[in-house]
Amino acid sequence: MCLKRAVLFYSFVLIVVIGYSQQRNDAGMWNTLSIQHALTKKISLVIDEELRLKENYQRINLFYTNVGIDYKINKFLKISPSYRFIQKKRLEDSYSYRHRFMLDVSIKKKIQKIIVSERIRYQAEVQDFYSSKKGKLAEQFLRFKTDLKYTAFEKVTPYISCEVRYQIHAPRGDGSMYDNGFHRVRNVLGIEYEINKKNSVNLYYLFQTEFNISTPETIYIFGVAYSVSI
Repeated sequence: MCLKRAVLFYSFVLIVVIGYSQQRNDAGMWNTLSIQHALTKKISLVIDEELRLKENYQRINLFYTNVGIDYKINKFLKISPSYRFIQKKRLEDSYSYRHRFMLDVSIKKKIQKIIVSERIRYQAEVQDFYSSKKGKLAEQFLRFKTDLKYTAFEKVTPYISCEVRYQIHAPRGDGSMYDNGFHRVRNVLGIEYEINKKNSVNLYYLFQTEFNISTPETIYIFGVAYSVSI
């Protein structure tokens, strides 16, 4: 009986240790420049440039350029199709080139001093289109994000957000074992500061954790985003 308990105890400890050792942790920084231009009263062009650092701010993770359209159907509903070109740095200092297509549907409502926003994103991405055997196979996700903004102050808007990601199809790596499942959650605490009517800055702290995959990673990100309207 004691032997059985000892075996169960050490088996449990071994499982915990293995599970912990497989969980990777990292800290980084995301730096974003966003340019917006109103084409009509309802349609705006949005261009984003972002640089991401990883490995405790010491190594470049990726660059991306995002080009999209915001179409405001009414004051509550917005649709935003966009394309993102990603240059992700590999360990051997070469780059993986990725193409991502996204469609966002966003709904927001103001309740006294609080703005509640819900965003659903469909995302499809291919990588190394010409240099990989699986480069033409699209990795597909649904992403669900909730934002809460507190608008009691004149120029400063604190906010929190939470996003969960659902994988529809994983054609690379471990493949279909990750299909149709939730594998990542992202929480953000931030503050937006309106410099003037055309310029604003967003400072935030992001905590992201992965689960139900072979090599989950938890990352801690400090972010700076500058937005300008032209």
